[in-house]
Amino acid sequence: MDLRQLRYFLVVAEERSVTRAASRLHLTQPPLSAQLARLEHELGVTLLVRHRRGVDLTEAGAHLLEHARRLLAGMDAATDSVRRLGEGRVGRLTVAFVSATAWTVLAPLLRGYHADRPDVVIDFLESGPDAVVEHVRARRADLGLLHLPPPGVGATHGQDLDVAVLQREPLVAVLPAALAATVGDRVDLAALADQTFLTPTRAVWGGLRPHLLNACRLSGFEPVLREVELMHTAAAMVGAGLGVSVLPASVRQVAGPDVVVRPLARHVPVAETAVLRRRGDRPSPQVQHFLRLALATPEPDVLSPEHSRR
Repeated sequence: MDLRQLRYFLVVAEERSVTRAASRLHLTQPPLSAQLARLEHELGVTLLVRHRRGVDLTEAGAHLLEHARRLLAGMDAATDSVRRLGEGRVGRLTVAFVSATAWTVLAPLLRGYHADRPDVVIDFLESGPDAVVEHVRARRADLGLLHLPPPGVGATHGQDLDVAVLQREPLVAVLPAALAATVGDRVDLAALADQTFLTPTRAVWGGLRPHLLNACRLSGFEPVLREVELMHTAAAMVGAGLGVSVLPASVRQVAGPDVVVRPLARHVPVAETAVLRRRGDRPSPQVQHFLRLALATPEPDVLSPEHSRR
């Protein structure tokens, strides 16, 4: 007895006619009758009573029909479940990220991912940049999102991880409104050398702190720093007149009415948000789909141990 015979028997039992069942199964009548006869022979019982109007089930046939429905329904469910898992439509995905990537990169990606894969459970690990790297390396996370430091500043993430840039943002000056009225439309950071610079802590923001330091040093001075945990905090403190900052342009989303965001007069490296994954691992279908969405950007980068910059 095989599943094909059971499916044939089920259709015949539902149609109460070999002729109608053959039509539904897109078969001719002789091979269908032969399969039914083989099934009865293998079981050693009569399942169907044939007459001019069609067929009736024997007691054994009715008993087999009950089991066949359950068995075939279970097989169909298992087939669908395996197929959905293989296509990445169910399962789990764990993403580690630094908080500064949450609304600029992660939120749009998750929105698109959930629309395509609503049955995939997504777990989050919000951490500092070093912890994000270690979560990915130790397989506690499938993917990581963080900011890269400026070119030539800071260590690479090692040969065991692939890195790809998802988004580039220019750095901007973040100023209290009163101070902004005294500077030009494009800000020369050297004119702010006597100001306190509100900088994200490295433990939380990672690559953004080196960007601020690098921008100030390119303008010829070493800034006086005051650390904050969140971009919202930095913007609020700037608005209160407690300092200035240099942050990615997305700070405009959290800048209040007392904060002015201006482009920089001097060219400095842009802030880059990157995705990390383990280089030697075969990505799961869930990871593959996330990467397809993440890398569907105008950026020219591809997954590589070190991001190449012009």
